[in-house]
Amino acid sequence: MPVPYDFFDYQKYWKGRDYEDGAERIALSRFLNSVGKKELLVDIGAGFGRLTELYLPFAQKVFLCEPSKKLSGIAKKKFADIPKITFCKTSLPNLTLKKSSFDVSLMVRVIHHFQDSKKVIKELFRVLKPGGFLVLEFANKIHFKALMKAILKGNFSFLSDVKPYEQRTKESIAKRKIYFFNHHPKKILKDLKDCGFEVKEILSVSNFRDPIIKKIIPLRVLLFLEKITQKPLSFIYFGPSIFILAYKSHNT
Repeated sequence: MPVPYDFFDYQKYWKGRDYEDGAERIALSRFLNSVGKKELLVDIGAGFGRLTELYLPFAQKVFLCEPSKKLSGIAKKKFADIPKITFCKTSLPNLTLKKSSFDVSLMVRVIHHFQDSKKVIKELFRVLKPGGFLVLEFANKIHFKALMKAILKGNFSFLSDVKPYEQRTKESIAKRKIYFFNHHPKKILKDLKDCGFEVKEILSVSNFRDPIIKKIIPLRVLLFLEKITQKPLSFIYFGPSIFILAYKSHNT
């Protein structure tokens, strides 16, 4: 059965988003270097393999899991000559992956499709081995621009309201397009703790994602600023994207 991304040109979406792509690579590289090389790594929602080349050196065997036949097909052509890659078609919240299978689980730009973040995180915990690491990215509900907009509108409860925020317009909802939920960092952190994860590090990502800023400041300068601000700005959840490195210390 086709899934929404079979009808969406996701490769085209990334054209003109070199800054966002670079910012995510900075965060992911930091976490991967911290974790080191492991045996088995799974990328859940791998898409067309945008980030695959970055994490390939950090695992002996890599699993690319993607429900979209279209996106998976693109990745299969791109990495056809790399035997360490295995492709699997599966989707959240119920992955067809064995319990305690992987040393590293990576999930970028996926959890915003789910309102129930805890159910997804519980499944990520299940497929990791004890001693395994999770790299999780989520769309940040309380990023700086969103917070300022809420305050200007007099919505002073915005910061404390941990419910996910649906980004779609009435039109997109009517057309049953892809869900896009922004999640509150405190809710994600609580979900991780409740499911058994220990948070190791948090990064604020795409901190300068603004059309005007991207036009004025050269890409190399933006990425330099991004690299030096991801950690300090994480303490106030500044950016529109948050990366978390979490650890599974046990199996229950």
